[in-house]
Amino acid sequence: MRRRSRYLAVVLAIAVVAVLLFTFIASGAGTQLSSSISSLMTGGQRPTPPPGPVPTYVILVHGFDPAVYPATFWTYGDNMYGQLVKAGYIVGIVSYYGEFTLTLSNGVKFTDSSFYGTMDTPIQSVGQEVGVGLKHVLPQTQVNLDIVGHSMGGLVTMSMLENTKIAHVTLRNIVYLASPLNGAPLSAMSYYVNMSGYEAVEMEQGSPFLTQLAANTNNISAQYPSAQTLVYAGDANPIWAASTFGGPNDGLVSVASDTHTAYSHSYEFPDLHMPSLDFYDIGFVSYFEDQKVTNELLSNFAGHY
Repeated sequence: MRRRSRYLAVVLAIAVVAVLLFTFIASGAGTQLSSSISSLMTGGQRPTPPPGPVPTYVILVHGFDPAVYPATFWTYGDNMYGQLVKAGYIVGIVSYYGEFTLTLSNGVKFTDSSFYGTMDTPIQSVGQEVGVGLKHVLPQTQVNLDIVGHSMGGLVTMSMLENTKIAHVTLRNIVYLASPLNGAPLSAMSYYVNMSGYEAVEMEQGSPFLTQLAANTNNISAQYPSAQTLVYAGDANPIWAASTFGGPNDGLVSVASDTHTAYSHSYEFPDLHMPSLDFYDIGFVSYFEDQKVTNELLSNFAGHY
């Protein structure tokens, strides 16, 4: 009798556990547990947590003349680089004179010893190398991307985007910062004075390079349809440059040349002289010693236009 009672007790206990387990699995929590167990039994992995916010990378591309563009170019003045990093962006600095490097603020760095840039390196070749660098440093997951090209760096950027499709990238903003998209009248002078700098010849108005560049801009909108094209121009218009440029300019590039493309938004900065030249009408515009430019950049990158 005792054995039969124990047997009946065990059977009853098993039945109760089975009912409770069935009820638990039928609930939401039980379904999740059942799914996880099933996954583990078939060799799968535990469910991973949902991904965090999509990171945004900002790439800074400098312009013509290695003497003017040391590695710290983007950090002097109001430290545009530092302010972008502080705002939460992963910021990359391109250096294409000498050995090519692309260095990110998160510690990632790409170096290409096979590329050694000079002022005679064709702008299109520089653009291709920037595209190679981006493919190496950007992760193989979805990211947002903003690019700032200063002066000739804008031409490098435009050429790169026309000829390069980067996977997993949502290109948000392309900023042409004082970029001679239709040439710079003084660029040829640099070539004939120094007897070097083929890049300067390519920046002459009407050059084959600029003509081809303008003809292929539709490639950018086709490959990156969500991108906003932003033009930043200086309107200091020093007296000595008035006859040379025939209109508003920053002392090197005219507003007309800056805006020689299909753009989403344009911004003119009329008073950006270097502090040491505030009392003279002979100075060039400094885009990196006045907080107004960086403020506009941060505002645009935050989605305000």
